[in-house]
Amino acid sequence: MKLNITLLISTALLSPTFAYADIIPADNSKIIAATVYMDRATVTRQATLSIPAGSHSVTFSNLPLTLLPDSLRAEGRALASVKFGAVVFKQVMASEIVEPRTNELNGQLESLNDQKNILNGEKTALDAKKLFLTTIGSQAALRTNENIAEINLKPEQWTSAAQMLYTSINDVMTAGVAIDAKLRELNKQINKVESEIALIGINQYSTYTVTVPLETPTATQLTLDLSYQVTAASWNPIYDARVNTESSKLELIQYGAVRQNSGEKWEGIKLTLSTAQPQRGTSLPNLQPLWVDLYDSKVYEMSMDSTLSSNSNVVPSMISGVQKSINPAAPQTEVLKSKEPQREAEFVEATVETGGFVSEYKIPSVASISPDGTETKVMVGTFATDSALEIHIKPQLSTDAFLVANTKLKGDNPILPGSVSLFRDGAFVGKSNLPLLRPDEEHALFFGADDQVSVKRKTLKDERTEAGMLLRDNIQERHFVTEIQNLHKKPVKIVVKESTPVSRNNKISTEILTDKTTQGFEEDYANIKGLLKWEFNLDAKANKDLELGWKVTWPKDTNLSGL
Repeated sequence: MKLNITLLISTALLSPTFAYADIIPADNSKIIAATVYMDRATVTRQATLSIPAGSHSVTFSNLPLTLLPDSLRAEGRALASVKFGAVVFKQVMASEIVEPRTNELNGQLESLNDQKNILNGEKTALDAKKLFLTTIGSQAALRTNENIAEINLKPEQWTSAAQMLYTSINDVMTAGVAIDAKLRELNKQINKVESEIALIGINQYSTYTVTVPLETPTATQLTLDLSYQVTAASWNPIYDARVNTESSKLELIQYGAVRQNSGEKWEGIKLTLSTAQPQRGTSLPNLQPLWVDLYDSKVYEMSMDSTLSSNSNVVPSMISGVQKSINPAAPQTEVLKSKEPQREAEFVEATVETGGFVSEYKIPSVASISPDGTETKVMVGTFATDSALEIHIKPQLSTDAFLVANTKLKGDNPILPGSVSLFRDGAFVGKSNLPLLRPDEEHALFFGADDQVSVKRKTLKDERTEAGMLLRDNIQERHFVTEIQNLHKKPVKIVVKESTPVSRNNKISTEILTDKTTQGFEEDYANIKGLLKWEFNLDAKANKDLELGWKVTWPKDTNLSGL
């Protein structure tokens, strides 16, 4: 049975037991897993080693500079008893790292430039051939070039000669296009190599080397996992929302957009996406007393005048009602020699923001994430929802009716904020955004205009009058009708929203005219003043007129804004 050995990393010096241990390089190590957070990732690098009896040190070289040393952790499994010592890391900026890679890149660049020169030569030859053929063709027609031998063509040969010139020039141009395509691809490769060479000059390929000392009484096979966090890695959720208007079902699919530029290759790894945010800290800061005091502003002003008149170089300062002054010309050391005891500097604890949960999404298949920051889309899974299709109409804004999926989230997992691509009956209709949704919370997803619902809005009355016997008031009265027709072959649920005037002044009164308004509305919908909502089912091919009337009254000789 294998023994599991776990080591939490310490930066202490090696213990004497391991001071002269043999070095065993973990050259065959590779990344086998990564857990990606919103702004970093924890990667696990594994090496399988044959360990002789005695004391040794396993070294992991060329680890990226994006590594966070405090996050280092080692675990091991072996058939024999293995003891770990304290783990040491160091940053390496050695020429032996830079020079081989630079030589390799320079060799690649030389080869690419040779290929480019050959293609440029072929292009030059083709251009010369094209010029020659074009010149022959033009001179055969004009017969004005004395430097070209006399062209004596019989009439029946003109057609075949023209066709030959056309074919030859077309072949030359086709070959030129192919060469241009090859040159473009070569230039991309050359730019990439030159960029990497320039990057070497900037950071000199600085790396970390991590050493894990160990000892074992007998030779054994050791599987050693080294995990650490790296920056320059992140992920964010993205979604597809696919609605079927026939079945009224909504399919919500979550993906993870993963990217990393850590300097390491993630190929064929176990990938986990986590909502944890380790960079945010773990506790709230301490609350401090809010000290308040009183001071006499007149005394302060008198003290200011007195001080400024006696010494213009003295800058006053008020602390808790007592005047103090510091001469700005005095050396800083004079201030530091104060008799007051010095205080220890305090660290302000980081704050933590959390939605009350942490979720981890383990991607079922192996994944490969490019090390150049290219975004890779991996599928996470689907969310179960209860959805109802509705037709939303806001006639004040538009006579278009919009298809809406009113969606309630089921299950135990939340939906994280992210962009969502919207598909209606398989067709892409646009993009939107999803907020943070917890189980049993609802959200409306809009899937574009529904042309099978006709909406017409008419103004029946728009009149301003004066009323009253002694004190006349201004009255603005408006009546509207919205004509809705369902052209679908099945019933649809209609939701209509209208805004009515709301007063901000007790001299202004507003009123919904019940005899001019279709009943069944909800007033101040969603706690929004003046917002009315009607909700009803409309049969196939059916019509419905929705009326609204309101009036506003305000004092004469005053102006009204908002209408």
